[in-house]
Amino acid sequence: MHIFLFGGTTEGRKIAEHIVAENKKREADGREDFLETEVFVATDYGAGLLPTEKHLAVNVGRLNAEEMAERFITANSLFRSSTMGESKSVINKHPINDDFLEKISEDRAESVLVIDATHPYAAEVTENIYKACRASGVRCLRIVRPEADSDTDNSDFLYFENVKKAVQWLNSTFENFPEKRKHILITTGSKEIQEYTAIPDFEEYCYVRALPTPEVLEKCMALGFRRDRLILMQGPFSVDMNLAQLRYASAGYIVTKDSGEIGGFPGKCDAAIELGVKILVIGRPVLTTVPVEEWYSIMSLSDILAGGML
Repeated sequence: MHIFLFGGTTEGRKIAEHIVAENKKREADGREDFLETEVFVATDYGAGLLPTEKHLAVNVGRLNAEEMAERFITANSLFRSSTMGESKSVINKHPINDDFLEKISEDRAESVLVIDATHPYAAEVTENIYKACRASGVRCLRIVRPEADSDTDNSDFLYFENVKKAVQWLNSTFENFPEKRKHILITTGSKEIQEYTAIPDFEEYCYVRALPTPEVLEKCMALGFRRDRLILMQGPFSVDMNLAQLRYASAGYIVTKDSGEIGGFPGKCDAAIELGVKILVIGRPVLTTVPVEEWYSIMSLSDILAGGML
């Protein structure tokens, strides 16, 4: 089986480790039907967290739907008929859209599998993976991270559609209620960090917690965030660590995504509630495509690790 695994996430790493262990077991049993796996992550940092094994290749960088489909078709061509040659010529000439998709056969190769273990907020990547799988005739498993079971009815929680809306609320609060101007611990990652520069005196009020990579440091510094306001560490973090960081920032607000239990969301919330810190939660994106297809399965990480799915 040829596996394409997407996700520089905890789920992606655990699945990669599971695949490596399975390959070692098969090798010890004298088998040759290894799980030949290509893992795709966005950064060198994510690649460095993955296991090393001869049947597991790691690719760094982002692909669009057409580029994904090209790779799937190449692998799929080993198992499908000459129809694949026609499909490849079509995809080289046309973008993936509804008209193009009608040209692709609905049969799915059993020897090629795509696993979407990307972050629950990486909606665009999930959309591209779905389109590429549909176009190239391969199966897809989407790993869904459960939302955390936190005390979200607590009055300390506020929910926003996106980072921009949360920043607008902070701006309005700072402008209309000067007494509520407090430090902010930002834990939403570096991708949209520029949005927070709209906050007046953000250099003073904003503390950023993000991954410890040179790229993140360079981006934050270029945008004007103070070096002593940067907490560059790999999570997830315990409640005690969250308490320490909130105290370090003298935070009155924390901005977070619902990254689920595996992403440390409950620990952030418990620490913030203990200190009376207002919690601004960025809601999970709604996928424009919610597939109802036999070849597209949605399951949890535990389903994969339990065995029998690969």
